[in-house]
Amino acid sequence: MENFNGQTNVNTNTVNQPYSQAYPPPLPPEIAEEKRFKKWMYKIFGGNLLYDGIMLAVVIGISIVISVIVMVVQIVMGKPESFYDDFMVRFENTDMGSTIAVIIACFFLALFMRKVIGFREIFTKRKSMNIKSFFIILSVFMGGQLVFTMLGDGFESLLNLIGFSAMEAIESASAGSESVSMMIYAGFAAPIFEEIVFRGFMMQSFEKTGVGKGYAILISSIMFGVMHGNFVQAPFAFAVGLVLGYTAMEYGVKWSILLHFLNNFVFGDVLLFILERLPENSAEIIETTIFIAFAVIAVILLIVKRKSVAAYVKENYKTPKKYYKWTLTNPLFIVFCVVYFAMSFTTITRIG
Repeated sequence: MENFNGQTNVNTNTVNQPYSQAYPPPLPPEIAEEKRFKKWMYKIFGGNLLYDGIMLAVVIGISIVISVIVMVVQIVMGKPESFYDDFMVRFENTDMGSTIAVIIACFFLALFMRKVIGFREIFTKRKSMNIKSFFIILSVFMGGQLVFTMLGDGFESLLNLIGFSAMEAIESASAGSESVSMMIYAGFAAPIFEEIVFRGFMMQSFEKTGVGKGYAILISSIMFGVMHGNFVQAPFAFAVGLVLGYTAMEYGVKWSILLHFLNNFVFGDVLLFILERLPENSAEIIETTIFIAFAVIAVILLIVKRKSVAAYVKENYKTPKKYYKWTLTNPLFIVFCVVYFAMSFTTITRIG
């Protein structure tokens, strides 16, 4: 007689096996697979929530400590009432808390995920990158920004029709750093640690399920988009995540870090620093020209490489739907989405 695993029971004499009935029969292969897969998802999404929770706790903790210190200084030194408010506003604009928080959170995430994927394993060497391939990826990466800038403007116009505005979210997504410490976080810490978390721990853990590279890139990109916590930036972050995911998957995390760094620091802080010192009209023309040029180059390259792109998608994006269902219905993933979805509403304000 065969059990659910296709094994033959040689001895069915229950007299000589008094404890055999105390154990449940083997699960059908499809149910066993589902249980193993969902267990793996709980580990990944649990690590992600741990990372987010520690980041939030550290930021709040640092803010409380700084707040208490400033209040004591204000009282002891007899500072005016405006001293506290002015200092706390300047402190919030430094992003010092975020820089410390992301380092601490990433450390604990590495400990939590050590049995799933090691820190060194994240930086495993993959294919060699060449200048031509990097230029193609960079063009697609930067060219897409023009499209999402237009979509952001369209979203703002629609909200204005019903008396609301997402300008806070738009400014948050496009504004440069207002201090050196903020530049350190946005230009250096964020590209490094966001890539380690999302293209390292998250994406490569999804890859280890063995159900497809495309699956791993897509799910980690969804998480990356949701994590940004506003309706304007989330779609752009998702699309950017696809490019960064492909880069890390095929060439290694160090290349996605470089790409992220170029976007945040070079085309963000440095370019904005230069443009702010030019006449407004000239600055707008230069900025628009740069991104239009990237967009045109990206379209041309994608047309030329369309067969290679189609072949890559066909080969790597063929994961059965059941794996997406098991992933996207995971309770921890739903909690993650609900929290950041709720945060997104805080960036929508009523006009007037």
